[in-house]
Amino acid sequence: MSGQIDTVVRFHDVSRLVELKRCVFSLIGQSYRPLNIILATQRFSENDIHEVRKALAPLIDEEEGVTLSVVNWDRTEPEDARSELLNLGLQSAEGRYLAFLDYDDVLYPEAYELLVSCLKDSAAAIAFAAVRIMRLDVYERYLYATEEIVPGYRGSGLIDLLRNNFCPLHSYVIDRQQMANDPILFDATMTMQEDYDWLLRLCARYTSDFSLVSTRIGDYYYKTDGSNTVPTTGGITDKEQAKLDAVITAMEVQRRMTIVSEAVQRTLGITEPNETATIRDVIDRVKKGV
Repeated sequence: MSGQIDTVVRFHDVSRLVELKRCVFSLIGQSYRPLNIILATQRFSENDIHEVRKALAPLIDEEEGVTLSVVNWDRTEPEDARSELLNLGLQSAEGRYLAFLDYDDVLYPEAYELLVSCLKDSAAAIAFAAVRIMRLDVYERYLYATEEIVPGYRGSGLIDLLRNNFCPLHSYVIDRQQMANDPILFDATMTMQEDYDWLLRLCARYTSDFSLVSTRIGDYYYKTDGSNTVPTTGGITDKEQAKLDAVITAMEVQRRMTIVSEAVQRTLGITEPNETATIRDVIDRVKKGV
């Protein structure tokens, strides 16, 4: 398996090309090579894909060590195919390393070099760093990042992640070699916190490294036009709150069902692992200090 890193970028709206180009520009700027960008699009026409390739060509053409592939979800269901786009990209990856970056976020140039180095040193399956959460004012012709937003939840290690998600989609890189090509797929039925559900299952099975968790490697944007999955301006409707509550319940069900491997339990300081312990069991055990 080559040392290539495959970055899956979800893209569902061709009118958002300005944001996509900014995202891809941040990938081109990575000091790590080789890099393959897997652009996963949602029900794009041939003309849409042509327009996307045309827009990205000035950035990617002649860029040594960088390739672009486009995979398109062309089925009618599910209507919101965000999880299927991640699966489509994941199943198209060929390199040793895997990462994700949504079209409206960015990474700093040293991001992948730092995380891959961490993976090599630790022999973990996944390495985490940090990203800033920024307010982004959206205008017709340009985007303007105005201020950093202090997140509502912070964490520093695996046990914090098992309790609640503090690691955005582009804050980590995965070493597929450590996973023996294990096909852990995203839940296609989920349209909120699909990445956290996936992280719970992956981090319960394979060891992780949080040594870079205080190092910022990119930006996550809260946009003023309301296009984030969870509204970031004003209140939310009763329907949206009900959806959030249902997702919170589903995450707890996942914690109570997912078995934590003995190797992962040992990294949490559990000297006598239980082969049937779930994420919830492990959280409670660590809290009690046993």
